Amino acid sequence: EAGRGVGGISTPKTRASSPKHGKEDPDNTPHVGGNTWAGGTGGSDTAGLGGRGGPYRLDKGHPIHQISDEMKAQVSEEAKQRAKEMANEALAKKLEELNMGKLDWERYNSVRARVEENIKDMKRYLKDLKKRKEERQWLHRQTSGELDENRLVEVLAGERDVFKRRGNPADRDTFLSNPINIKLVVDVSASMYRFGYDGRLERLLEATLMIMECFKGDKRFNLHITGHNGSSPKIDLVHPSMELDEATQ
Repeated sequence: EAGRGVGGISTPKTRASSPKHGKEDPDNTPHVGGNTWAGGTGGSDTAGLGGRGGPYRLDKGHPIHQISDEMKAQVSEEAKQRAKEMANEALAKKLEELNMGKLDWERYNSVRARVEENIKDMKRYLKDLKKRKEERQWLHRQTSGELDENRLVEVLAGERDVFKRRGNPADRDTFLSNPINIKLVVDVSASMYRFGYDGRLERLLEATLMIMECFKGDKRFNLHITGHNGSSPKIDLVHPSMELDEATQ
């Protein structure tokens, strides 16, 4: 994908009739133009992006296929009203599960909206990280292969490990099997609020939320977030065993 995967124009395979969440695909396969799977794009009735008649937006990280405004206008008023009711019911249920008030939810979403594109870019990068790590690379300091032009001085000095060749890095398996510790230290002192007029608190919230959104649920990484202020140099905020849902964040 280049950028945030814009998938182009979609023509729905079915008419918009009755809004629904849709089935969950355990493989998270991209679905385009249908009305069966949750998280599809350019379809009808189900929760997703770029389509029509669905009860709410649902982003599964796939390229977004858009339908035309003319096709969106074909959704009946009854279906639109039902979709709105379902969206309100889903939000109320979600807030109850998270023990959040509506103002908390709006505050969370306002911060998330400002870094949504950054989150998508980072998730895409992390998704491709394993793939790139598995690619063959140039291995330097070899005793056979192609002459390494960066070690010409060593050639004159009679060194033997002056070659390079394509191969798999020795640390590849370690990288793929052992979780990487990510540690984020944040300033939670009163000055962050007191002098918030310069935007420091908002930037901190955005950066921290982006990090949590990107690494939550990814078993390749252990996320630690520690705060510090005038009273304590170490305040544990997030540790790997925590479930990072919206309320926690």
